[in-house]
Amino acid sequence: MLIEYFKFFGIGILDGIIAGFLGIGGGVLILPVLTYFMNIEWEVATAIATIQVAFASLFGTIFKWLQKSINFRYAIIFGVSTGITRFFGSYFTYKIPEITIKIVYLVAVLLALALFFIKKNGSSVEISEEAAVRKIPDKKDYFILIPLGIIAGFGMGILGIGGGFLYVPILVLLFSLPLKVAIGTSLMVVLFNAAPGIIGKLLSVRFDFWVGVSVAVGAISGSKVGTYLGKKLKSKIIRIIFIIILIIITGRLVWDIYASLTGKGDLALH
Repeated sequence: MLIEYFKFFGIGILDGIIAGFLGIGGGVLILPVLTYFMNIEWEVATAIATIQVAFASLFGTIFKWLQKSINFRYAIIFGVSTGITRFFGSYFTYKIPEITIKIVYLVAVLLALALFFIKKNGSSVEISEEAAVRKIPDKKDYFILIPLGIIAGFGMGILGIGGGFLYVPILVLLFSLPLKVAIGTSLMVVLFNAAPGIIGKLLSVRFDFWVGVSVAVGAISGSKVGTYLGKKLKSKIIRIIFIIILIIITGRLVWDIYASLTGKGDLALH
């Protein structure tokens, strides 16, 4: 079994390198790697991804806290609202058909693709990072953050992914937080989700917890290499690479869903 843990540790390293290279959380990438290349059931893959996300958000939040790039007010409001429903999404995963999980994941990937092409039409005066960290949400922000958090938390709970690819653009586009502060705040939101997400999966999904830890440790190690490599390329090139990866994942998911609905069987990757 030790060999199996090393194998998943290697998968984690690969996922971490790609995630660090692209500057995103690894959760959105680990699902297709586990399901399509390791032939793991989607339900189990979401549980493993949940463990990885918990480790990544913990270390990421500590790092961003030291950099003073977290708005704790927004993180708490968004984090609590997503955390409550994330437990239910995580717990009820075992009752959700595999095709439904794939559809939820497809929607998440399509959202990630769409957000790449949305540009913020803000004012000419941009808020500084120092001011963004101290920014106090107004009543309007509460009415946006809480409903979005409730919906997103349940969906991300089903998938076991952090949701940073969705939370960061929301914080930038809707609340005018600078990217650096949005990333730090998003990591803390994901950290709020970690405990309810893990508890929900442990109560409902049968999987090896230490496999998840192996993937998580590998991903953390690999992310350092990926971040270094990412600095060597222009952001536009990295953006194009990520879009291509998302398009490939989308194509595979669409085929799987179509095959399931029409009974034409699944396309295996070996």
